[in-house]
Amino acid sequence: MDKIVIVVAMLACLLLVGKAMPGRNWPAVVAATLAVVLLVVLAEQNGYWPSSWRLR
Repeated sequence: MDKIVIVVAMLACLLLVGKAMPGRNWPAVVAATLAVVLLVVLAEQNGYWPSSWRLR
């Protein structure tokens, strides 16, 4: 459930940032944001995420 909340929050930020971007930059913003979300989720699952940053 935590990962779903993280992804939804990042996509909400993406929509807020994307509204200020011209239409041609929108695919680049989507790709960059999804790449960051994927990297964060993979880092957390594989134990590379700093334990001091975790919410527990």
